[in-house]
Amino acid sequence: MVEEAAALASRLKHRLTKKDWTISTAESCTGGLISSLLTDISGASAWFKQGWIVYSNESKMRELGVEKSAFDDDGLGAVSHKVAVQMARGARYKSGSNVAIAVTGIAGPGGATETKEVGRVHVAVIAEDYFLVRRMDFGDNDRLDNKRSFASFALRLTLEAIDRVERGAKTETSLSSGPEEIDESEEVHDKASLHGTEEWEGGISWGTEKKTVSQSLKKIDLASLIDWGK
Repeated sequence: MVEEAAALASRLKHRLTKKDWTISTAESCTGGLISSLLTDISGASAWFKQGWIVYSNESKMRELGVEKSAFDDDGLGAVSHKVAVQMARGARYKSGSNVAIAVTGIAGPGGATETKEVGRVHVAVIAEDYFLVRRMDFGDNDRLDNKRSFASFALRLTLEAIDRVERGAKTETSLSSGPEEIDESEEVHDKASLHGTEEWEGGISWGTEKKTVSQSLKKIDLASLIDWGK
């Protein structure tokens, strides 16, 4: 598994350098493992910008501008697609990188709930103005094994997101205007079942105003712009 993760990191490095893109990370349950895999590669400073380890809900809000409503909405908590995508948006916005990876999950052995078992992870990738979020359940494995599985999964999803961007798979939802100004026809929703997983994708437009991420996210709640379904 370690060799697989290193190979995925190397593939991602080649994709990024070919496009002259940079990447940043926002990690909760993996505790910096993804950043470590990427920066194990010599010359990473040319394409890796920075990473955040935001383990607590408070740090996710403070460092990346995740809205409190993302944790409270429908009782989803921190391990959800809404939190993951807001983590990725904050990382991309604050770092100025082309790509941002965010991961939140339950590595175990504790932390499970009635609706979320150990081994569940949500990974969000934002590449330019396209986002891809996917949930995967890896099962009740060893904590370190789950962390490694989560990291490899995140790297694979990042490669897939870049592929989709290159194929033109992106749409736009404005983030520079208030929720009341969004036409419902412009909302983005695509949720698919993939062998027991769930997936969300769509697009965002960052606007032209120069704002800090905290100012932007106080005005706009990404979750309110997207019909995530039930």
